[in-house]
Amino acid sequence: MSPARWGGSCNKEPAGRGARPMTNRIAFALAAMIAALLLADHLWLHLDLALQAGRRLAALVEYLAFWR
Repeated sequence: MSPARWGGSCNKEPAGRGARPMTNRIAFALAAMIAALLLADHLWLHLDLALQAGRRLAALVEYLAFWR
């Protein structure tokens, strides 16, 4: 959370509309879709999406370590 002197959260919605929370139902649906994509990749697509995502995550970590 941002301090009040910075104006609070940067995720401000227009007046009168509050931000919708992430519910368990949404989280489970997203997890199921990701699992289905990885399963379809393993069984039919053979694109090695998990390996590519891991390599890109490792590259991102190395890039961010530069700024440390």
